[in-house]
Amino acid sequence: MESRTILCSYRLWLAGALLGILLPAFMPSGLGAQGVKMTVGQTGINPGTSLFFIAEKEKLYSKHGLDVNIIRTSTSAAVQAMLGGSMQVSTGSGAAAFVTATLEGAPPFVLVSSWINVFPYTVMVHKDIKRPEDLKGKTGHVGAPFGTIPDTALRFALTKLGLDPERDVKLIQIPRPDTANIVAQMERGDVQFGPLPPPFDRIGAKRGFRPLISLPELGIPWQNNGEWVQSAYLKKNPDVVLRFVKVIADAMKIYYEQKEKTIGYLMEFLGSNREDTEYAYEAFKKWADRVPIPKIGGIRTTFDAIKRKTPKAATADPGPFIDTTLVDQLVKEGYFK
Repeated sequence: MESRTILCSYRLWLAGALLGILLPAFMPSGLGAQGVKMTVGQTGINPGTSLFFIAEKEKLYSKHGLDVNIIRTSTSAAVQAMLGGSMQVSTGSGAAAFVTATLEGAPPFVLVSSWINVFPYTVMVHKDIKRPEDLKGKTGHVGAPFGTIPDTALRFALTKLGLDPERDVKLIQIPRPDTANIVAQMERGDVQFGPLPPPFDRIGAKRGFRPLISLPELGIPWQNNGEWVQSAYLKKNPDVVLRFVKVIADAMKIYYEQKEKTIGYLMEFLGSNREDTEYAYEAFKKWADRVPIPKIGGIRTTFDAIKRKTPKAATADPGPFIDTTLVDQLVKEGYFK
């Protein structure tokens, strides 16, 4: 009787052991390693930064075995958090702060995916400003901290218009990205111009402001919304970062292929009405790259934009700032159609 009990117990143990070995092979991708914790910085509020929000709504992080804590922040703050080890990825982010930090001696950052590679901003101005020269002596609102994407975009636009951002105008900042704040302060008369992405450019136009320059129409390559990691983290955790890029890819697919669902998500994310949201959705869909491969050209433009304050950018090599291996792998796997 005792030997039979022992035999039964052994058979149960053996079945459990075999199940533990075989079950992961038949589980959906990612479920075998659920719960990899990540802290991720999300920067800015526009459709180009919305992929994380779509991913949250669709539960895409858990689908790929990630337990992600999203922190809404700025790119400059994300740089500091990543250098301090409290954040692993910055999503929906642009190059300027990461490139600057690396060139100034910080442990290097690398771009692993990027789907918006233009300046998605229109410089909106008070209606009495008719020409670029009329901006001289005026105050502009960045809508974010200095050194972040909107700040860089505005300075780049002013330079293109023949103005010196340091001498010809006064620029002000705020601690966190808040595009709506630009519109509010323009309405109060505290500032006279600022960089607005869709749908805020349309909202500004409905309130009597006018476009002075549309940066996407210039056709300038610019890395605006993508995923940045430290090179050391990518080298140590390639599978984790690959899973994160898969989440981005799945969110992109929803953005492109499920318009009504996406517009619903964007209305909540942007806090805008249906008409303004659809306008913004279509604008970013037109500008976005269907395959988010990081591009050398966008980094080169970043160098041009920051070289005045970061002289090393004038002679830097853009190659080490991008890593296309993860997106290349997903292309081979048929992730992008």
